[in-house]
Amino acid sequence: MHDFGPVATGIYVPTRSTPKIYFRFSWHPSRVLDFSGDGYVFYPGGVYAAIMTEKRDPRNEIPPSPELSAIFGAGGAVSRAIKGFEPRGEQACLAAAVAHAIAGRRHLMAEAGTGVGKSLGYLVPAALWAARNGKKIVVATHTKALQSQLVKKDLPMVRALLAEQGLPLTYFLLMGSGNYLCLSRLGRAVSQAAELFDEDGSREALTRLREWAPGAESGCRPELPFSVPQRAWEEVCRDGDLCLGGKCAFKGLCFYRKDIARAARADIVVVNQHLYFAGMPLPVFDAVIFDEAHNLEAVAAGFMGLELTDRRVKRFLDDVFNPKSNRGLAHRLARPPANWVEDVKEAVWKVNHASKDFFGEITGKLALSGPAAEERTRTRRVREAGIVKNNLHAPLLELSVLLSQAIPHSQSDLEEAEIKACLKRCLALAGDITGFLSCKEAACAYWVEVKNFKKKHEISLNMAPVDVSDALRKTLFGGDYPVLLTSATLAVDNSFKPARDRLGLDGGLELLLDSPFDYARQAALLVPENIPDPKDAAAYEKAVIEACVRVCSAVEGGVFLLFTSWGALTRAAAALKGRVGGRPLFQQGEELPDRLIAAFRRAGNGVLLATDTFWQGVDVPGQALACVVITRLPFTSPDTPLEETREEWMKARGLDFFADYTLPRAVVKFRQGFGRLIRARKDFGAVVILDPRVRTRRYGGTFLRSIPGCARLAGFKELKAFFSGRRGSGDIKMIRTVPCMPER
Repeated sequence: MHDFGPVATGIYVPTRSTPKIYFRFSWHPSRVLDFSGDGYVFYPGGVYAAIMTEKRDPRNEIPPSPELSAIFGAGGAVSRAIKGFEPRGEQACLAAAVAHAIAGRRHLMAEAGTGVGKSLGYLVPAALWAARNGKKIVVATHTKALQSQLVKKDLPMVRALLAEQGLPLTYFLLMGSGNYLCLSRLGRAVSQAAELFDEDGSREALTRLREWAPGAESGCRPELPFSVPQRAWEEVCRDGDLCLGGKCAFKGLCFYRKDIARAARADIVVVNQHLYFAGMPLPVFDAVIFDEAHNLEAVAAGFMGLELTDRRVKRFLDDVFNPKSNRGLAHRLARPPANWVEDVKEAVWKVNHASKDFFGEITGKLALSGPAAEERTRTRRVREAGIVKNNLHAPLLELSVLLSQAIPHSQSDLEEAEIKACLKRCLALAGDITGFLSCKEAACAYWVEVKNFKKKHEISLNMAPVDVSDALRKTLFGGDYPVLLTSATLAVDNSFKPARDRLGLDGGLELLLDSPFDYARQAALLVPENIPDPKDAAAYEKAVIEACVRVCSAVEGGVFLLFTSWGALTRAAAALKGRVGGRPLFQQGEELPDRLIAAFRRAGNGVLLATDTFWQGVDVPGQALACVVITRLPFTSPDTPLEETREEWMKARGLDFFADYTLPRAVVKFRQGFGRLIRARKDFGAVVILDPRVRTRRYGGTFLRSIPGCARLAGFKELKAFFSGRRGSGDIKMIRTVPCMPER
């Protein structure tokens, strides 16, 4: 073993001269570290950070921070604030990296394993910098759960820590405008309730909203002590197209304007990643931190794409004039032009019939029409422009002309705003349809999708970019402020290159921190033998069901069964009923995710079948979740229109679609699924992988190398013994210990 002697804080060790460094951690066994970067920074207690750069540059060395080491160390401010806090050197290391990046206006990509204390690791240095320098920082998360944790738990603690130093800190959670009640629209809806709604529930909700609004603090929907039907909320929430701004009679009472003002005064503003890319009016900021950054590519792509449904057209027409209810804008105008109402009704009829013909012709031409198929969704790729004639364009333009003619006749600012909003929607529909049929964006996929679910039938036209790197390189990373990306899962084979390439991040700092949890003691891994290859779909699915039954028999605590498709999940749920030993069986889709996971926690020994949503962002500590079953490696289907187009686009540029895109994305999602298991130092449990390809294919090693080191169990008997004896029983047969960071 290399003997470095006493390791001083902040020592830089070039790996070119020592390509393999053996180092004993204070809470881990010896491990081989084999990174492809330039060096390591060591911190007291045996904590390392791999700093990976293209060339040796002193600017890329993260210096130690005595202040942050003291804050996160034994007896420090964090330990005084959190009962039972155990200092983690990794957390101090992350804090030092964040402080260094922000102060130096450098981009940072940092992976911090589960248990590092990531949120405090970036919030403390960010808050110190903001409070001392009069700066503003935006923190963007992907999930509401993390957003809530930051605002209700972490930031109050950080504010208290800074108060000890005499530094005031303000923070604010800014929500999307659709979450805010609009007092102007509420008054209009109450006065026109009989015209707007058939059902009594919506009318009653309006009455309760009117009584609740005067005492409301934020006017946000999550603050409501009662439920409001979605249809009613859409009539009273803030709508940017209908906002009167300074002309509004309620501008001094406007909930949204108040929150925008609060955000402008705050040192730290917390938002959702979707809202960040949606272009909401954020205050001018000096740095942005994206937590859960492994989702960033998908979020950005969503805002660069298009989804146009037949229901969107129908909803727009109903808002102009609904012949069934005889309601809509056409009947609400106080003094419309002569013959205008009848002309609008006729124009709406024309658009409606043209829409049915248009969407019907598309589905017929792509062989998507006919009775609902067994699968929930059917898709067909559109490969050429002008797949059908745009017979919607002319009637939409005719309707837009009529709407524009009504503007001079409006009798109030709100009425004028309503007309203009409908006109904007009409022109947007015409533009989106024309854009879709043109197929002019070379780096985009185009497809038609038909959904059949619970007797609902929806047709959508879709466009999505196959690559967002150039756009993000210019818009996100091209600003004059540092962008910090952090997550528990960003790297693949200890490399950030796949994530960098997909996001367009050039330069900056990289930081890779392992989890402080002792996975060798806390976790076990089982890859059962004799599971058929997924290519033999029937045999594989049958084997998965039987394996799930055996897992439920061996494990006393709660079990996650993670699937990669709704079809497999649904069939498994039906097959497992009555076969899980009387345990509560939960199935995604039966309830809202938050309520479902709360019920699962309360059960203590439940079995939850879930797909995409529950692979990430779910925190169930203790034996309420003792085992995670990954039924299949989470590869995206290569047969979808988006993936087919992406593969062609990458091949044309000399890239390997599988190695450069499919595999890295699957590994990141796999790591997310694995990460659901151990959430605290006292947790213990097992992960069972029911996909034999992790053993039989060359790429299987990439998946296994991506997870922390833990015991590899031989079979279901050993799985049961693991839980019975917590590995203390001598009859547990282990094949080997999976190294945390094996050599490639």
